[in-house]
Amino acid sequence: MEYILVILVLYIVVRTHSLSSRIDKLEERSTTVAVGEVRQQTAQPNTQSEFDDALHRAMFSPNEHTAATSPTTTVSTAGDRFVAWLKEDWIIKLGAFLLLIGFGWLTTYAFLNNWIGPMGRITLGVALGVCILVLGFWRIKKYLHQGGIFLVLGSTTILLTLFAAREIYEFFTPVSALAAMFITTAFVAYASVIYRSQTLALASITLAALAPFFTNSPQPDYEGLFIYLFIVTLGAIWIVAITGWRALTTAALLLISLYSLPHLFSIVHLADYSALLIITFAFSALFFITNTIGILKTKEGDIKADLVTAAGNGLFLLAWILAVGPDGWKSLFISAWMLIFTVGAFFIFKATARREPFYVYAGVAIAMLGAATAQEAHGATLTFFFTIESVAVVLISHAFLNDFRASERLSFLLAIPMLLSGSSVSSYAWTTGILHKDFFVLLLLSAASLVFGLLFSEWQQKENDAKSHTSAVFYIIGSLYAYVLVWQSFHALLVPDTAVMLSLILYTCIGIFLYFSHQDQKKSLARIYGGLTLGFVILRLLTVDIWNMDITGKIVTFFLIGALLVSTAFIGKKQKPPLTQS
Repeated sequence: MEYILVILVLYIVVRTHSLSSRIDKLEERSTTVAVGEVRQQTAQPNTQSEFDDALHRAMFSPNEHTAATSPTTTVSTAGDRFVAWLKEDWIIKLGAFLLLIGFGWLTTYAFLNNWIGPMGRITLGVALGVCILVLGFWRIKKYLHQGGIFLVLGSTTILLTLFAAREIYEFFTPVSALAAMFITTAFVAYASVIYRSQTLALASITLAALAPFFTNSPQPDYEGLFIYLFIVTLGAIWIVAITGWRALTTAALLLISLYSLPHLFSIVHLADYSALLIITFAFSALFFITNTIGILKTKEGDIKADLVTAAGNGLFLLAWILAVGPDGWKSLFISAWMLIFTVGAFFIFKATARREPFYVYAGVAIAMLGAATAQEAHGATLTFFFTIESVAVVLISHAFLNDFRASERLSFLLAIPMLLSGSSVSSYAWTTGILHKDFFVLLLLSAASLVFGLLFSEWQQKENDAKSHTSAVFYIIGSLYAYVLVWQSFHALLVPDTAVMLSLILYTCIGIFLYFSHQDQKKSLARIYGGLTLGFVILRLLTVDIWNMDITGKIVTFFLIGALLVSTAFIGKKQKPPLTQS
């Protein structure tokens, strides 16, 4: 029976080669006929009339022939392309499909009757995969899409065969099986570079990344796995260096991130993560260097893939440090990488004058700065340092870029300490006095907001930007923090009624000043804010304090605030011109 099988396989191979040779001869014959027609049309005529006819045919006939035979260019869908692919050489495709079915049945029958032993089965599977790879490499020379399909099919066949060898028969070792799988995927990657197929390159990287799943290793070796992935990443970067397909670097980072998820979410626990952390640093350094070189080479081209990889690399690195880094070293690791990304941001901006990579690298550095601060400080102290860092980032950015809009966007980093300041507003420490951390947090936030309001007002005037309201927003936020600080400080030092009275009197004075200092500008934000402040004071008096204060406090508070409001009658106003009688 083995001889019959060998003879049948040889017959199929010879028959397929014969059909292929016949097709090539037909293609060459059709090409020769077409060239002969063109030569006949452009042949040298003997008379003037024949010359005119030949000239007419040479100039117009080919165009008419092309217009008659070329289909109208339309937008084809995937289904249309698949149907067109099926129509091309459909007899050969049908015969190959029937041969595959017959071969599959023959193999199944041979396995069931134990005609082929375990070693023969694995050898047959690997040989079949190699044949498909060779067929794909031969086919891709003329038909890129078809050849790529055969190459991926052959590589996948070998991977599945080796997986069966490990899973069912326990042939090979995990390392040897993985090495064989890597060689097949490397061959696919080589073909993608030779014939410039980005899809095929992406498929090869994906198959190489999936290969460890097919080794059936009895004990997981995560260090060896990440070293293998590092080699795969080097291969991807080699392809990028030759072809310039930056998306492959992003794909490699994505695949490594997927392998990292069990460690980052504590699904897998290891006694010592120091080796994996070092390998992770090597990954990040490799991606950082690759991205930096790519951006420097592409000073005016599209760098979206590089920007995505840079941001993803920073998050990948930060996640690993926070998840598995030693507790005493996390902030130091983060600070070191923060400096690297910061230097990279300024270096790229100086070399290329492009703002996009600067923003991405600087954004990663700022995130690392915040993470390092969060590792060392907590509570009010964390809010205090976040405020200082937010102000420093805006000032340094404006000094380096001199960009009003960029500084405006970065200034909203102050929203982070503002969100954290809620605990300082309602802290229990206010019952013991005012000299504590929460007092200085509110004081710093108020001062930072007012300083931002002053700076953005000046920068806005230099830019002649009348539409921006950033300075007004920060003025309002700073005053609100000042109101809270005054309220809590008075309540910490005085009895409640006196604290409320002094606070509301101060708010009234500020509201009157803002309202009447801009009385010439009816729609001024300062005038509106002053009116809202006065409205808050009156609303508080009539809804809260009228019920909570004792009679003496109410008398004094209402008299003083009422007197302040009545005194506005004596604030100078422009006299209206007298009406003249007609």
